[in-house]
Amino acid sequence: MGCSLIFSTARVVRASATELVAEVPGWPGHRPGQFAMLTLDPGAPRHDPLLPRPMAVYRSEGERLEFRFKVVGRGTKLLAGLAQGAPLGVLGPLGNGFPEPQGRPVLVGGGTGIASLYELAAGCGSDVRVLLGGRTRDEILGLKDFQLLPVELSVTTEDGSLGERGRVTDLLQPSSGDEVFACGPTGMMKRAHELARAGSARCWVSLETHMACGFGVCLGCAVKTKSGFRYACSHGPVFAAEALEWDALP
Repeated sequence: MGCSLIFSTARVVRASATELVAEVPGWPGHRPGQFAMLTLDPGAPRHDPLLPRPMAVYRSEGERLEFRFKVVGRGTKLLAGLAQGAPLGVLGPLGNGFPEPQGRPVLVGGGTGIASLYELAAGCGSDVRVLLGGRTRDEILGLKDFQLLPVELSVTTEDGSLGERGRVTDLLQPSSGDEVFACGPTGMMKRAHELARAGSARCWVSLETHMACGFGVCLGCAVKTKSGFRYACSHGPVFAAEALEWDALP
């Protein structure tokens, strides 16, 4: 993982339907693409919801962590409604993040997958292309933050409400010397892999697989690779795209 693992009782700074910011005492730092497991009411004898929620670290400043998401169920609805100062259990940093780019980075984010890419984009300097996509403009998380970076930024929406109409992979034309980093729906990442392979470019993907524990104990996030089953939480979530059995992914 590259960083020591902690469980900390954090305090919420602010929460909304798209972001959660918390002060996490003792946070040891992390690499872009790593994540944390968030638990409501960490001091309670019983948890409701029972399972924590895996969240990519969108960005950090010292012990202050920011997460970006969209409300899709009861758990994320409760996270979005947390009051300032509310306790929050944070376990992390977890998983293997993105490797250091060896070629010209091309970042491709779709929907909530965008949240995994901001710190990578911020650390790549100016020679980086960032492609963000969603069904509507409301799904382009952190757009203003990406616009402030010295990157070549393009946006697509399927309904045409922001940027170009279409899918984000419509803008992806990698060539030799490029290195693609993708996170989003499985179909989007599979297409990014196919385009990268056609252009002789390396491709890394961060899987958004359902997780229960976050560190490889429950065996609930197994994914099929060409060398056997691996766990998205501990071996990933970042994998080399060519290592995955794409037709076996949900």
